[in-house]
Amino acid sequence: MQNIPKQDIFRTPEEYFENLPKKTLRRYKAEKTKQIWLAGLSAAAVLVLGLILAVFNPTTGEDPNFQSNLDETVELYIQAGYWNEEDVLSLSENPNELLDIMLSEEWEQLDLSGREEIFEDEIY
Repeated sequence: MQNIPKQDIFRTPEEYFENLPKKTLRRYKAEKTKQIWLAGLSAAAVLVLGLILAVFNPTTGEDPNFQSNLDETVELYIQAGYWNEEDVLSLSENPNELLDIMLSEEWEQLDLSGREEIFEDEIY
C-alpha cells in the first residue's frame, strides 16, 4: 500500500461540469423527439391497419341466411324439448310482439266454423 502513489489518478475533461447540463438537455430533447415521432408513426400504422381490415373484411356483412338458420335452430331446440315457449320469449328483444305472432298463428290454425254459439255468451 505504501508503494502506491497518492495522486489523483482520475481526471475530468476540461469544462466537463459546465457543459454537462447542456449535453444532457440536448440528448433528452433528441430522445423525446424520437418518442413523439415513433408514437405518431405507430398511431398512423394502427389507423391504416384498422381501415384496411374494416374495408376488406368479408365478415362485416350480415349473412342473409342467418335468420332462417336461427329459426331452424330454435325450432329444433323446442322440438327436442331443450327449450319451451317461455325460454324463447325470455330470449326475445320484444316478447310481447313475439307472443302476438304466436297467438295469431295459433288462432289461424283453429277452425271456428260452427262454434260461434260458444262465444256468444262470453263477456269480454
